[in-house]
Amino acid sequence: MKVVENGAGRLAGKIALVTGASAGIGRATALALAREGAAVVATGRRVSELESLEQECKAFGGNLRFLAGDLGSRDFAAQLVSFSGDVTIFVNNAGVLTYAPFVELTDEQNEEMFHINVLASIRICQLVAKGMAARERGHIVMMTSLSARNINRFSAVYGATKHAMAAITKGIRLELSSSGLKVTEIAPGMVDTDIRKGNTNAEVVKAVATRAYAPLSPDDVVQAVIYAVCTSPNCCPDLIELRPTFA
Repeated sequence: MKVVENGAGRLAGKIALVTGASAGIGRATALALAREGAAVVATGRRVSELESLEQECKAFGGNLRFLAGDLGSRDFAAQLVSFSGDVTIFVNNAGVLTYAPFVELTDEQNEEMFHINVLASIRICQLVAKGMAARERGHIVMMTSLSARNINRFSAVYGATKHAMAAITKGIRLELSSSGLKVTEIAPGMVDTDIRKGNTNAEVVKAVATRAYAPLSPDDVVQAVIYAVCTSPNCCPDLIELRPTFA
């Protein structure tokens, strides 16, 4: 992706908040937005990874600061929104994933996926959207998944969380469009990120290994994010689905 000087890109003058920015799609998104001139606020739970992200951004003259914490905490979510200021672009990306046979998923795994992917996501989105609506401008990008509409083996609960977020996305689009807000859902297929590395179940590992296609890269997803937030004022991509090309 071409690097532009901070302040000279298409997003100069905008403040972008990216959740789940410690790695993967979130990290790549934060860097891309900074390259386009946005002042980026990155958040995640791993301080060392966010410090590395900040240094990488500074190396090309980007404007990025971070606040580490757990979005599952109400207090931290409120602190993050205050820290971020007048956000004009919000990429709601943080999430967790456990693939496993349905009958083997534990209560703790199910609760974590719903707590982070749905409840924490709704909370931070409510807080950010309230400010955007008051200012009558802003663009919310909700990162869901193809699993929101197409359930595969071992992903029933994860898919349910993403289905919930797809529904929330449609609802807030209906409610907030009159306030001048854009809302875009980006639904990638399998992406090559660390989020999949925690899946050690033998059946899951075998199923992934036998898939006849390569996963998307984080940069593939980032291209969709940048396209969405750089569209003209009278254009809003409602849903962008991204699929790997089958071999």
